[in-house]
Amino acid sequence: MKSIDPNSTDTEQAAIRVLLAVADHLNSTAPTDVLEAHSLLVCISAEAYNAADRRYDGEGKKVSRAALEMSPEREPGSTRGAYARTIWQMLEEAGYEWLADSNEPMIPGIKGIPGPRTELAQAGA
Repeated sequence: MKSIDPNSTDTEQAAIRVLLAVADHLNSTAPTDVLEAHSLLVCISAEAYNAADRRYDGEGKKVSRAALEMSPEREPGSTRGAYARTIWQMLEEAGYEWLADSNEPMIPGIKGIPGPRTELAQAGA
C-alpha cells in the first residue's frame, strides 16, 4: 500500500489529498444531488486553492491540474455521494491508504461542546 503523507509537497501526493477533500465535501454537502461537471471543476480548484495556502499561483495550479487529470470519469446523472465513493474506490484500487481519521479537524474541540462523540466512546476509542 502507498501511504498518503499529509506533509508531502509531492504533486501526486498533493493531488490525492485534494481528491480526498473533494470526496469528503461531495459526500457531506448535498450528496443526493446530481453532480454537474462545472461543480466538480470548481470543487477541485477550490480544494487545490485551500491546499496551496489559498494561493493560486505555481503549486496550486499544478496540483489542481494533476487532481483533475487523476479524477475518475463523471457519469452523467451520478450523484455527488456516488462520485465521492468512486474517488475513494479509485484510490483504494490504486493502492493508496489513509487513516480513517485523516480528515478529522486538526484543532481539537473543547470537550463537552457540542457534546461527546458517542459512537467513538461505544467503540472503545
